[in-house]
Amino acid sequence: MENPANIIRSWNRQTNFSMAPIAYNKLVPPSFSRIATNYVQTWREEQCRATLDFGSSNHSYYIPQGLQVISALYLQIDLPALGSSSYKKYPGLYAIRTIRLLSGSKEIYSADYKDFFHDHLESLTNECLKVFAKTYLGHQDTMDATARTVMLPILLPNSAYLDRNGKGTRGHGIWPCQLGNTNRLEIQITLNNGNYLTADTSVAPGSISGACKWLYHEVNMTSANTRQYAQQLGTYSIINRRFTELTNGWQDYPVADAKATWNINQPQGVVTEVMLIAVPTAATEDRYECNYVKPYKFKISADTIVQKDLDSKTKVDAELWSNGFCPPDDFPSPGRLCFASHTAESAHLYSGGYNQQLVSTISYEFYFAEAVKYKLVAVQLQRVSIQADGKVVANLE
Repeated sequence: MENPANIIRSWNRQTNFSMAPIAYNKLVPPSFSRIATNYVQTWREEQCRATLDFGSSNHSYYIPQGLQVISALYLQIDLPALGSSSYKKYPGLYAIRTIRLLSGSKEIYSADYKDFFHDHLESLTNECLKVFAKTYLGHQDTMDATARTVMLPILLPNSAYLDRNGKGTRGHGIWPCQLGNTNRLEIQITLNNGNYLTADTSVAPGSISGACKWLYHEVNMTSANTRQYAQQLGTYSIINRRFTELTNGWQDYPVADAKATWNINQPQGVVTEVMLIAVPTAATEDRYECNYVKPYKFKISADTIVQKDLDSKTKVDAELWSNGFCPPDDFPSPGRLCFASHTAESAHLYSGGYNQQLVSTISYEFYFAEAVKYKLVAVQLQRVSIQADGKVVANLE
């Protein structure tokens, strides 16, 4: 028989700790509360123009004026069966190369699809990744050549996939579709060639012309709430992330253990982290997957003064762990220099950053234990807002 009387008596002798403010009472159930606005989501579909196919460049599409409020937009592709070989483990990840958003013929921002998606999938657990990938990315436990359907989220300003937030109940807000006739939101999509999706570079799926749809997750509310959320002219504002590539495409690191440097003159914007994305050396870009290689040294200097120096593999790994990066097996983290606190979990929460406009030259120095192709990508904060005339703009904070 247990008798915890001595433990209970000891609580009175812990005043140095017990005088802290009360956070909550574990013996009282949480209060029952409610969300501010009730809504239900439904699906709407629209057939893509037949000109959208593998290899399409800057395929343009305008969000229809007939829509009111949406939470997400997807590009659904019916991938045909292959004649041989098999699809890659996550074929949907490799279909889109870039997405550009424009308003009034002016670019709002552009996004490298694979970079953003890898970063998001890196934030999931193995269990969540498996379910998500089978639902959206055409994944199977054993990949084969059979036909499949992928549903690829478009990176609207409110998209969950611009951030690292995985499964949760908080939500990411809506996108109001009523922007006026002159400033309708334009989406330009560039697709990779078909062999980017397959395990054999010499094999490509057939044409997807006529096999693509736009899918809207529409938010339905009361008439009064719909009017309020559909027209956010002059009021809509959201802070999300922009990936700014610092290199000019993939760079060669041909010899292991050699020092590599990259200099940036007149940097701009607030940077929360810098990713050093590297893949094993391969002949063609269609073979680059998500088997990222970490450097074993990574340093940043500002006007020749060292700001952070990860001078060992242990410190490179510790930088990731201490900032909350704990990826699933298939999406290892690239090397990172973090300038905010607990960067992996700071979406929609300012936790610091590095305003690099304070210096004239930023220099990155790094080492790899093998030959790789690499690129440097700065993660920056941007504010996307809708002006009174319906024009959508984005500015670096």
